[in-house]
Amino acid sequence: MTHKGIAMTGASEPGRLGQLYATHAARWHASITRLGYPDAYARLTRCDLQRRAAPARQVLDAGCGTGAFAEAYLSQSRGAKPALTALDPSPEMLDQARSRLAPWQPDCRQGQLEDLTRLSARFDTVLCAHVVEHVADLGAALEQLRAALLPGGSLLLSVSKPHWCTALLRWRWGHRAYRPEQVCAALAHHGFGQIEPVRYVKGPPSRTSCGYRAVRK
Repeated sequence: MTHKGIAMTGASEPGRLGQLYATHAARWHASITRLGYPDAYARLTRCDLQRRAAPARQVLDAGCGTGAFAEAYLSQSRGAKPALTALDPSPEMLDQARSRLAPWQPDCRQGQLEDLTRLSARFDTVLCAHVVEHVADLGAALEQLRAALLPGGSLLLSVSKPHWCTALLRWRWGHRAYRPEQVCAALAHHGFGQIEPVRYVKGPPSRTSCGYRAVRK
Protein backbone atom coordinates (compact mmCIF):
# COMPACT_ATOMS: atom_id res chain seq x y z
CA MET A 1 0.00 0.00 0.00
CA THR A 2 1.30 3.44 -0.81
CA HIS A 3 1.76 5.76 2.12
CA LYS A 4 0.39 9.20 1.26
CA GLY A 5 -0.83 10.94 -1.83
CA ILE A 6 -2.64 9.40 -4.78
CA ALA A 7 -0.87 8.78 -8.08
CA MET A 8 -0.34 12.26 -9.46
CA THR A 9 0.47 11.63 -13.11
CA GLY A 10 1.83 8.92 -15.34
CA ALA A 11 1.19 6.00 -12.96
CA SER A 12 -0.12 2.64 -14.04
CA GLU A 13 -3.85 2.12 -13.61
CA PRO A 14 -4.64 5.51 -12.03
CA GLY A 15 -8.37 4.78 -11.97
CA ARG A 16 -7.85 1.71 -9.81
CA LEU A 17 -5.52 3.66 -7.52
CA GLY A 18 -8.15 6.34 -7.18
CA GLN A 19 -10.68 3.74 -6.13
CA LEU A 20 -8.20 2.32 -3.62
CA TYR A 21 -7.78 5.71 -1.96
CA ALA A 22 -11.51 6.43 -2.04
CA THR A 23 -12.22 3.12 -0.34
CA HIS A 24 -9.57 3.46 2.38
CA ALA A 25 -9.49 7.23 2.99
CA ALA A 26 -11.31 7.04 6.33
CA ARG A 27 -8.81 4.49 7.68
CA TRP A 28 -5.69 5.79 5.96
CA HIS A 29 -4.35 8.03 8.70
CA ALA A 30 -4.67 5.35 11.37
CA SER A 31 -2.82 2.91 9.12
CA ILE A 32 0.12 5.18 8.34
CA THR A 33 0.32 6.27 11.98
CA ARG A 34 0.60 2.66 13.09
CA LEU A 35 3.44 2.21 10.58
CA GLY A 36 5.26 5.32 11.84
CA TYR A 37 5.08 7.67 8.86
CA PRO A 38 3.92 10.78 10.76
CA ASP A 39 6.94 10.36 13.07
CA ALA A 40 9.18 10.18 10.01
CA TYR A 41 7.62 13.35 8.61
CA ALA A 42 8.16 15.06 11.96
CA ARG A 43 11.87 14.19 11.78
CA LEU A 44 12.11 15.70 8.29
CA THR A 45 10.19 18.75 9.50
CA ARG A 46 12.67 19.35 12.31
CA CYS A 47 15.51 19.35 9.82
CA ASP A 48 13.88 22.21 7.92
CA LEU A 49 12.81 24.23 10.94
CA GLN A 50 16.31 24.08 12.42
CA ARG A 51 17.82 25.51 9.25
CA ARG A 52 15.32 28.21 8.37
CA ALA A 53 16.26 31.83 8.98
CA ALA A 54 12.59 32.80 9.31
CA PRO A 55 9.31 30.90 9.74
CA ALA A 56 7.52 29.77 6.62
CA ARG A 57 4.66 32.02 5.53
CA GLN A 58 3.20 30.01 2.64
CA VAL A 59 3.22 26.19 2.80
CA LEU A 60 2.04 23.75 0.13
CA ASP A 61 1.47 20.04 0.71
CA ALA A 62 1.50 18.54 -2.81
CA GLY A 63 -0.23 15.17 -2.73
CA CYS A 64 -1.42 15.79 0.81
CA GLY A 65 -3.40 12.58 1.31
CA THR A 66 -5.00 12.81 4.75
CA GLY A 67 -2.76 15.74 5.75
CA ALA A 68 -0.22 13.82 7.85
CA PHE A 69 2.85 15.63 6.51
CA ALA A 70 1.28 19.09 6.79
CA GLU A 71 0.11 18.31 10.32
CA ALA A 72 3.62 17.21 11.31
CA TYR A 73 5.10 20.39 9.84
CA LEU A 74 2.60 22.91 11.15
CA SER A 75 2.31 21.43 14.64
CA GLN A 76 6.05 22.00 15.12
CA SER A 77 6.11 25.55 13.76
CA ARG A 78 6.03 27.02 17.31
CA GLY A 79 3.59 29.87 17.13
CA ALA A 80 3.92 30.59 13.43
CA LYS A 81 0.70 30.06 11.49
CA PRO A 82 1.59 29.98 7.80
CA ALA A 83 -1.05 29.91 5.09
CA LEU A 84 -1.51 26.29 4.02
CA THR A 85 -2.55 24.97 0.62
CA ALA A 86 -3.30 21.24 0.38
CA LEU A 87 -3.43 19.61 -3.07
CA ASP A 88 -4.55 16.07 -3.89
CA PRO A 89 -6.48 14.42 -6.75
CA SER A 90 -8.66 12.39 -4.37
CA PRO A 91 -11.74 14.20 -2.99
CA GLU A 92 -12.04 11.59 -0.26
CA MET A 93 -8.46 12.19 0.88
CA LEU A 94 -9.02 15.96 0.75
CA ASP A 95 -12.07 15.60 2.99
CA GLN A 96 -9.89 13.83 5.55
CA ALA A 97 -7.15 16.46 5.23
CA ARG A 98 -9.63 19.32 5.57
CA SER A 99 -10.86 17.89 8.87
CA ARG A 100 -7.41 17.01 10.23
CA LEU A 101 -5.91 20.38 9.31
CA ALA A 102 -8.89 22.48 10.40
CA PRO A 103 -6.89 24.46 13.02
CA TRP A 104 -4.78 25.87 10.17
CA GLN A 105 -7.75 26.62 7.89
CA PRO A 106 -6.27 24.97 4.80
CA ASP A 107 -7.06 25.96 1.24
CA CYS A 108 -7.82 22.49 -0.12
CA ARG A 109 -7.52 22.04 -3.88
CA GLN A 110 -8.31 18.97 -5.94
CA GLY A 111 -5.62 18.54 -8.55
CA GLN A 112 -2.40 16.95 -9.72
CA LEU A 113 1.20 18.13 -9.88
CA GLU A 114 0.71 19.74 -13.27
CA ASP A 115 -2.06 21.87 -11.75
CA LEU A 116 0.51 23.67 -9.58
CA THR A 117 1.02 26.15 -12.42
CA ARG A 118 -2.60 27.26 -11.97
CA LEU A 119 -2.06 28.36 -8.36
CA SER A 120 -1.58 32.10 -8.03
CA ALA A 121 0.57 31.74 -4.89
CA ARG A 122 4.20 30.71 -4.70
CA PHE A 123 5.44 29.04 -1.56
CA ASP A 124 8.46 29.25 0.72
CA THR A 125 7.97 25.61 1.76
CA VAL A 126 6.68 22.70 -0.32
CA LEU A 127 5.98 19.31 1.27
CA CYS A 128 5.69 16.25 -0.93
CA ALA A 129 5.59 12.72 0.47
CA HIS A 130 5.39 9.56 -1.62
CA VAL A 131 4.16 11.25 -4.78
CA VAL A 132 7.11 11.42 -7.18
CA GLU A 133 7.29 7.60 -7.19
CA HIS A 134 4.03 7.63 -9.19
CA VAL A 135 5.33 9.97 -11.88
CA ALA A 136 6.85 8.60 -15.08
CA ASP A 137 9.52 11.33 -15.20
CA LEU A 138 11.13 12.20 -11.86
CA GLY A 139 12.82 15.25 -13.36
CA ALA A 140 9.51 16.64 -14.63
CA ALA A 141 7.98 16.20 -11.16
CA LEU A 142 10.88 18.06 -9.56
CA GLU A 143 10.54 20.87 -12.11
CA GLN A 144 6.86 21.24 -11.22
CA LEU A 145 7.65 21.35 -7.51
CA ARG A 146 10.48 23.83 -8.09
CA ALA A 147 8.18 26.13 -10.06
CA ALA A 148 5.84 26.28 -7.05
CA LEU A 149 8.66 27.51 -4.78
CA LEU A 150 9.95 31.00 -4.22
CA PRO A 151 13.72 31.38 -4.71
CA GLY A 152 15.35 30.23 -1.47
CA GLY A 153 12.30 28.18 -0.54
CA SER A 154 12.68 24.68 0.83
CA LEU A 155 11.40 21.44 -0.64
CA LEU A 156 10.81 18.54 1.76
CA LEU A 157 10.48 15.21 -0.01
CA SER A 158 9.80 11.74 1.31
CA VAL A 159 10.57 9.12 -1.34
CA SER A 160 10.45 5.34 -1.40
CA LYS A 161 13.79 3.57 -1.72
CA PRO A 162 14.51 0.06 -3.03
CA HIS A 163 13.25 -2.65 -0.68
CA TRP A 164 11.26 -5.82 -1.15
CA CYS A 165 8.11 -3.97 0.02
CA THR A 166 8.56 -1.24 -2.58
CA ALA A 167 9.29 -3.91 -5.21
CA LEU A 168 5.86 -5.39 -4.49
CA LEU A 169 4.30 -1.95 -4.88
CA ARG A 170 6.00 -1.52 -8.24
CA TRP A 171 4.71 -4.89 -9.40
CA ARG A 172 1.15 -4.14 -8.24
CA TRP A 173 0.78 -0.40 -8.92
CA GLY A 174 3.82 0.80 -10.88
CA HIS A 175 5.13 2.52 -7.77
CA ARG A 176 8.80 3.44 -8.35
CA ALA A 177 11.64 3.57 -5.82
CA TYR A 178 14.86 5.60 -5.92
CA ARG A 179 18.20 5.25 -4.19
CA PRO A 180 19.19 8.35 -2.19
CA GLU A 181 22.03 9.14 -4.59
CA GLN A 182 19.55 9.13 -7.49
CA VAL A 183 17.24 11.59 -5.75
CA CYS A 184 20.11 13.87 -4.73
CA ALA A 185 21.50 13.90 -8.27
CA ALA A 186 18.08 14.67 -9.74
CA LEU A 187 17.53 17.52 -7.28
CA ALA A 188 20.91 19.03 -8.14
CA HIS A 189 20.21 18.73 -11.88
CA HIS A 190 16.85 20.46 -11.57
CA GLY A 191 17.85 23.62 -9.77
CA PHE A 192 18.13 22.73 -6.10
CA GLY A 193 21.01 23.24 -3.71
CA GLN A 194 21.80 22.58 -0.03
CA ILE A 195 20.56 19.03 -0.63
CA GLU A 196 20.42 16.94 2.51
CA PRO A 197 19.17 13.35 2.84
CA VAL A 198 17.34 12.81 6.13
CA ARG A 199 17.44 9.17 7.15
CA TYR A 200 14.49 7.81 9.05
CA VAL A 201 15.56 5.89 12.12
CA LYS A 202 12.82 3.45 13.10
CA GLY A 203 9.97 1.32 11.86
CA PRO A 204 8.97 0.69 8.26
CA PRO A 205 9.98 4.22 7.13
CA SER A 206 13.60 3.48 8.04
CA ARG A 207 13.58 0.53 5.64
CA THR A 208 11.35 1.72 2.81
CA SER A 209 11.78 5.49 2.58
CA CYS A 210 14.19 8.41 2.86
CA GLY A 211 13.57 12.10 3.45
CA TYR A 212 15.26 14.99 1.64
CA ARG A 213 15.54 18.71 2.24
CA ALA A 214 16.62 20.93 -0.63
CA VAL A 215 16.52 24.65 -1.37
CA ARG A 216 15.48 26.23 -4.64
CA LYS A 217 18.34 28.18 -6.19
